[in-house]
Amino acid sequence: MRMLLLLLVALLPLSSGAAWTDSNGKPTADTESMRSAGDFGAQLVLTPDEKQFRKAWSGTKGTPTLRATNSARAGGAVAAMIVFHGCVAKSGGACDVSVDFKLQGPDGKQAPAGGGPVWTGEPAPAGMLRLGQASMTVRFDATDRPGDYRVLARVTDKVAGRTLDLAARLALGR
Repeated sequence: MRMLLLLLVALLPLSSGAAWTDSNGKPTADTESMRSAGDFGAQLVLTPDEKQFRKAWSGTKGTPTLRATNSARAGGAVAAMIVFHGCVAKSGGACDVSVDFKLQGPDGKQAPAGGGPVWTGEPAPAGMLRLGQASMTVRFDATDRPGDYRVLARVTDKVAGRTLDLAARLALGR
């Protein structure tokens, strides 16, 4: 998961254009956790500490150090967050981006896990990313089955009519 963190940090200032781009400005291929449609792009990030992640995102000048994960243990929690770029503003000047989360268990069954507004403010300047307002936290206890879970997120720019389906793997151990 450290690689996801490094990838996210490398992509922070480089998201403008029709797709995600690397540090040289070249488009990168979509992944299951990071997709784009036209100028609209979103990434699903899992973190063990949402409060620290938000603090690092908003309080750091330059490239923040962001903690991401792809694993959890019984008694622990993981938050799912959306980083995005390129939303379209409606006539009042604000975007209307939302997310619906689901959690898929090791047995393949999916359960709704909440959602809400990702962004209802002005679009970010070109080339800048926004951290979404909505998040989802999943807590695991001793009764939860160990194995591979998937966090699913459907991110929709309601003004532009674009939807991105994202997924991130999460391994639950004991």
